[in-house]
Amino acid sequence: MIIKKTLPAMLLAASVSLASAMPASAQEYMFTYSKLYTHMKQNAKEGHDDVKVGFFFLDPVSQQLCSIEKAWMEKEEHYEELKISPSNEVIVPLDSNLRSANPLVFVHTPDNQQCDFSMVVMTKEAMEGEVSYKQVESLLPQMQVMLEQLGGMFASWFTPDVTGVTLEFADNLNSSIKLSSGETKAIVDGKVQVALAELGEGGTMTLPEATIRVLPYIPKEN
Repeated sequence: MIIKKTLPAMLLAASVSLASAMPASAQEYMFTYSKLYTHMKQNAKEGHDDVKVGFFFLDPVSQQLCSIEKAWMEKEEHYEELKISPSNEVIVPLDSNLRSANPLVFVHTPDNQQCDFSMVVMTKEAMEGEVSYKQVESLLPQMQVMLEQLGGMFASWFTPDVTGVTLEFADNLNSSIKLSSGETKAIVDGKVQVALAELGEGGTMTLPEATIRVLPYIPKEN
């Protein structure tokens, strides 16, 4: 569990936000491994080989990813430092033995920045260069299934349809992607959303650089 404050999980357009985590100190966040395991176990299920659950921290004002200074697990005399990806994903190992031991998981973020814990459905691999309609099409049902599994029983009744992908790029990139139709879509502050229908069957999009995250795209209701 998240120490200090826990809110129900919510399905969002591009993420599943577990909670607005409150720091145990100015920059230290603490969780129990078993609670993270409950969601991570989706990564071991069949049917979504190209997507996974990822753990991040997000600045609630700028909506940009927070830097992770350090993360580790500990219980009594046992200590293990956790890896942090280049995109600031906290890499927590999936291990049933750890679930039984249930160590505490600690994460340090910059002390001058409030960050929210964010659990997202994302692709395992980055996208770069020319990306085809078929590549995107194959991801959508996998993302849909994982979102529904994370939502629990009856989630398939109210989980909105994933209609495309949200592409995120490093360093708040401001650029554009080119569609094979001749149209372009602007990348603003490192993000752009592309619906499968915009690519068109047989179409492609060309990215200016490799993504740091590829998340589901669910259009907001009017």
